[in-house]
Amino acid sequence: MDFLPIFVIIASVMTAVSVYLIYLVKKGINGIGFLLVLYLSGSMLTMFISLSIALSNTALTTEILALTVNTAYMIVGLVSILLLGASRRKIESRKWYTVLLFSLLMTISEAVMGESFYSILTKSIGNPLIGTENYWFYAVMLAEMTFTLVYSFNSLTRQIRNYLLVTLPIMVVSPVILPTFSIWLSSLLMIVATIIIYDTLYRDRLKKTQETFTSLELMLIFTLMMAGIFTYYVTSSWYLYDISMILGMTWFIYRAIQGPSSIKGNYLRDSRWTFAFVLMTFVMEWFMGAVLDFASSYFSPGVEGFISSLPLGFVNPFSYFGAGALFDFLSIFGSVTGSVWFLVMMGLEMGTLAIFRIKEVRLRENRIRLALMVSAFAIYAVYIPSFSPLASKIPYIPYMWSMGLGTLGPVSTDYLLSGIVGTYVLSAVLSFLFGSRQICSVTCTAPTMYQGTFYNSLKVYNRTSSFARKTLSSKLRPWYKLIAIAVWSSLLAFAVISYFDQKGILNITIFGNDPTMFLYSFYFNFLWYVVFISIPFSGNYACVTQGWCSWGTFNQFFGGLGLFRLKVKDPELCVKCETKACSKACPVGNTDLPGNFIKKGEFKSSRCIGVGDCAEACPYDNIMFYDVRSWLKEKIKGDKM
Repeated sequence: MDFLPIFVIIASVMTAVSVYLIYLVKKGINGIGFLLVLYLSGSMLTMFISLSIALSNTALTTEILALTVNTAYMIVGLVSILLLGASRRKIESRKWYTVLLFSLLMTISEAVMGESFYSILTKSIGNPLIGTENYWFYAVMLAEMTFTLVYSFNSLTRQIRNYLLVTLPIMVVSPVILPTFSIWLSSLLMIVATIIIYDTLYRDRLKKTQETFTSLELMLIFTLMMAGIFTYYVTSSWYLYDISMILGMTWFIYRAIQGPSSIKGNYLRDSRWTFAFVLMTFVMEWFMGAVLDFASSYFSPGVEGFISSLPLGFVNPFSYFGAGALFDFLSIFGSVTGSVWFLVMMGLEMGTLAIFRIKEVRLRENRIRLALMVSAFAIYAVYIPSFSPLASKIPYIPYMWSMGLGTLGPVSTDYLLSGIVGTYVLSAVLSFLFGSRQICSVTCTAPTMYQGTFYNSLKVYNRTSSFARKTLSSKLRPWYKLIAIAVWSSLLAFAVISYFDQKGILNITIFGNDPTMFLYSFYFNFLWYVVFISIPFSGNYACVTQGWCSWGTFNQFFGGLGLFRLKVKDPELCVKCETKACSKACPVGNTDLPGNFIKKGEFKSSRCIGVGDCAEACPYDNIMFYDVRSWLKEKIKGDKM
């Protein structure tokens, strides 16, 4: 028997009834009318549940069970309506819990409809969530969500309207029913959605309140969706993804009818909310990076395949008195954050926010630096080491062995002079000539993440966070020196061990890994992201202000010895300046900028990484950059005189 025409009719009727019920609830039907709406939405659910039970097999007991479920709902529902109606209680449909209940009933009804179709075709109930894994669910879902959005469009705020517009295509592009390429498309759409969420919050940063909790809700749904796809690759189960789809559609209908959450705030004034949002975003990005790694075959599917794909390996979690579990966590965490597709995904997201920032800056030097920064991320950090014809020769090329001794491999004789020593010598010379900005504001991946519109605005926490306030001014605190010394001591000690391992003199590894490569993964694939996520508590650019980055402290040291500094055209303007905007704009918290400008006419410090926000913020356009280019101009001008 051809069930297709029957399925089409049932799905069409289901869509029409659901759309009409959504219309009534959005319109604001109250009293007995709203109770009838809930009753009808619930009746569709029980009807499909009983249908699935009845059609799963032909046993008499099964049919009796299905009939009992349907009859019980009809009796209980009608009696409840009569009792509530007789009590004459005021029943309002626009309470948050009533709208949420209605939205959930609508979504589950569609999922159970899909399950009933599955039962008809297979004569079995099967996976209770199989209803979300077919075209029928997605077709009805698309129709209902589209109607809800169109009908509610004019009554929605700009923020919630944008959120719903970007969520709709993400919900439709499902890897459950579409080919593998949909994972790439879904990830791209989610990146676009994340950018829109960030940009929306940033544009409204001066408002007293924003849609903070609504933004967090949407990010949670995205996280569950990516976690669901990740779980599928590891366990071959779509359960978590199915749940995320049900929650996502429920949220969509609920927010389209109810509007944004009443819980509001401002991300520049509430560190706890900001931390929760940044953390949730990172978790979503981590799962997305892992999903792309699976899709690109960097990871092999299945538990065993995934474990065997980890670059650092996997050990017994109970080994070495529990240290094995810590290593396994680091290995899994760092394998994703250290992968090229994670960098590509972060580059698309953070790089776009940085491009938005280019449009806001007015000084040509700052626009050029930001453009170089985004280009360096794409070319220097991603293309050359991973996709270019030079990829296999990278360990031998100076200036490519960035961010530490263990970036590209063990400390062997083959790499020692050209790759490692050459990199440090060349970088030291560049920092001496141009300042540490050549790394900390251009070629390192960190500035692209720190200097986009949203994350750059988080430098407000340099002054409002109790811990970050201790890092203000260019003076290096004793604990900064201790952290930097500890990081460098460990790096050099592990490098020596690695070198002797390669020579055959020693055989010391960390769970089978070269010491420097393990340490690099710990510092740059794990600890750096912990520092990044903690911006609301530790302040912006904590890698610079707290000494955690060995590569940064190296270049900052030579930058402090070199030619780079900030100069002012007229120190008297700094005396008259009432705002001292330069010190407030500095992303690393160099609050002593005005004092140095007034006393010396310049500012020189190893902590100044040449971001240029101070020059951008100066109301008199009084601050200028000085490096080897300026020095050469002075020499040439002096010779001519």
